[in-house]
Amino acid sequence: MLINRPITDGILAVLKDSPECDFELLVARSPEHTWNELFQEVGRLSRTGKVIITRGVGVFTVRLAPVK
Repeated sequence: MLINRPITDGILAVLKDSPECDFELLVARSPEHTWNELFQEVGRLSRTGKVIITRGVGVFTVRLAPVK
């Protein structure tokens, strides 16, 4: 059973508005959560295949994974 937590809903809502965004922008748009909370949840979402993380020079980009 998949349970969406408020942090998950918030991350997915930001990514629906901006399908690809820098992690720092995600942090700025989610003031109710700490950087660490967001980092952990984005990692979990990446491991479950819901988001894709791309690393650039000093920048991490997060985007929604394609729907299968």
